[in-house]
Amino acid sequence: MMEQPSTNLTADVLIDEEAEPDLSIWFGCLETARTELAQAAIAAAAVEGCDRGSVGVRICDDATIHPINREFLQHDYPTDVISFPYELEPPMVEGELVASFETAIENASEPSNPLSPREELLLYVVHGTLHIVGHDDQSPEPRAAMRRAEIAAMKLIGIELPLSNDEDSAPEQDDSFDDDASDSSGGIMSGGVS
Repeated sequence: MMEQPSTNLTADVLIDEEAEPDLSIWFGCLETARTELAQAAIAAAAVEGCDRGSVGVRICDDATIHPINREFLQHDYPTDVISFPYELEPPMVEGELVASFETAIENASEPSNPLSPREELLLYVVHGTLHIVGHDDQSPEPRAAMRRAEIAAMKLIGIELPLSNDEDSAPEQDDSFDDDASDSSGGIMSGGVS
């Protein structure tokens, strides 16, 4: 695991009750899960020079993320991660993200995916945080830059991501990674949406 960088950035982690059994197994205990998930958010922000503010991280199931995805992004299906950036004036950042542990299980089970469910979930937190700090993945060039930032952040927390065939390009876009709900009014950490 990474050595905690000097930072005034906090990452508060809420793990929904439905996720607790799986995360306890993946991380060894819930406290370790909270610590590693927070470190993933802090590492992603640090890669982009953001070291002040706060990022809220909520881990939930598909049944919880589905209506959030529908309300804020008009996508009527569960997804991996949705970001809610509130303020970005580097080095200050404020935002929240919600990530599905069930989607992590499903995606990690794909034969072409070398990541474990734990690593997949940590990647969602990194990816969501990178959206909060201003990354976009809707076109090839920004997507490649975001992928490089993901690789750097994951390396900070001790996980080597495989490179694509072309080291300077991102892999084909996963449609579930288009989840920046920047026009939201927030509130995902409280356990629901309005």
